[in-house]
Amino acid sequence: MIEIPLRQSWLNTVVRCPEQGRQERYELVATRNTSDMLRGNLVHAAIEFCGNSMLHDGHIPDLADLMEHMDDCTPALVSEVAEWRHDFEKVIDAARINLEGWYNDYLPTLDTPTGVEEDFRVTLDERDGVRLVLHGTADWKQPNLLADWKNPSREYTPWEHRRWNLQASVYCYAFGISDFRLVALVGGAVQEIKIERTDADHEALKDLCWSVAELIQSDLKVWPMHWDGWHCSPKWCPVWQAGECRGKHLGQSPW
Repeated sequence: MIEIPLRQSWLNTVVRCPEQGRQERYELVATRNTSDMLRGNLVHAAIEFCGNSMLHDGHIPDLADLMEHMDDCTPALVSEVAEWRHDFEKVIDAARINLEGWYNDYLPTLDTPTGVEEDFRVTLDERDGVRLVLHGTADWKQPNLLADWKNPSREYTPWEHRRWNLQASVYCYAFGISDFRLVALVGGAVQEIKIERTDADHEALKDLCWSVAELIQSDLKVWPMHWDGWHCSPKWCPVWQAGECRGKHLGQSPW
């Protein structure tokens, strides 16, 4: 039996641009940590601290305790940043105001979690001696609800995520839960997008993953390149940053 592991975050990449997915899978390029990621990582660390306290101690920490934990995590997370797109102070202020918004406006809607930053590894399907295995990490799990925290620069368009969000399909399949909540924290405001995934979505996910498995099992030296979205730029694409794909011809600063 050949096992093909498919990480949820990588599936998003390969759907957006197969060639970027190929180069990342075979470690030909690596994504650079940015100050945008730092903002999200800080908030995630504090929410994880809160969730674990609720899960293991039955206690909701004060907001001040969460802020202190965030401060404690800051030096290590800052050391991982390779590219600063915003001033350090602005990043920290944004993380703190997003955490405050989550604590005051969204935490009261949640129950005690049954899992926090919970890893999963589940078989999606088997066919002709090949097994597809999904793996990833869920931010927050309750008996009948999954929630994932995002810290984007602007609010999402809800219908797009209800129709196309791949993370929801993967997580709902992995845990057998149909209710997925995409929670965007933007400027201290909370945007919740409720997404439902059913058996029909899971069958579609299998078809998608089998198509990706065909690429993985092929001996292609390059996969299809997509140049038609926000991701195709030196700011966002590690393949471009490495001087490959479109960036090989247009350079690092075409705009």
